[in-house]
Amino acid sequence: MADSVSPNDIADFLNDAAWAVRSTYHTVLKASPGAAIFGRDMLFDVPFLADWKKIGDYRQRQTDRNHTDRENKTRVDWDYKVGDKVLVLKEGVLRKSETKYGKDPWTVSQVHTNGTIRIQRGTKTERLNIRRVTPFFEENND
Repeated sequence: MADSVSPNDIADFLNDAAWAVRSTYHTVLKASPGAAIFGRDMLFDVPFLADWKKIGDYRQRQTDRNHTDRENKTRVDWDYKVGDKVLVLKEGVLRKSETKYGKDPWTVSQVHTNGTIRIQRGTKTERLNIRRVTPFFEENND
């Protein structure tokens, strides 16, 4: 600890920091935490009534929206048909230079209505969720 800072200065700083956190407006709460907890504004002598149900609903909507955006960001909108070729997502931790999909395509042998498809390569078949595959487009070298 520096010579210019005394233990009393640290206590004062912590009190000031705690007051700043309690009195700062939070967009999720639509109020400061101090106002939400104590029922009074921390800066002005004004009563505050927190509607915890409304705050909880707002936070849940935010979470749902963020989750949906993140889930669908990389989604390829594609209707799979029997005979289509797909690449399967690799599992586990990948090295930097690796691609996230296998190099050999699989053939769709069956399409189910619950968001899964049955794929086949040689004699091996698997049933996978469509989020684990991506359409494979063969290159035309004409």
